[in-house]
Amino acid sequence: MEFRRDHDETRLLREIVDASNVRPFPPEIEVSEFSVLDKVDVYANDGWWVGRISAIADSSRYFVYFESTGDELAYPISKLRVHQELENGKWVVSHYRKVHFVTDVG
Repeated sequence: MEFRRDHDETRLLREIVDASNVRPFPPEIEVSEFSVLDKVDVYANDGWWVGRISAIADSSRYFVYFESTGDELAYPISKLRVHQELENGKWVVSHYRKVHFVTDVG
């Protein structure tokens, strides 16, 4: 992936970042399918973006909702991966947790 400078597209973009902001790649987790509300990363526009499965188009395509933009787009499973968070130096899978609502029948 190459990014060019806005004011001079002949030169590559370089940024200096603090080492604490650099993290290793997460391990690969093979999946054959996702479920609605699974948290995923989508590879699009030269980067990974966090979203949630909002609908299943078919066995190989999923609709993903991006909370940060409000967009919902379809992607092939080949562009999706299980979302993971780096916690205390270890990768942790972000699972969807079902929320149970209690109704007052009083």
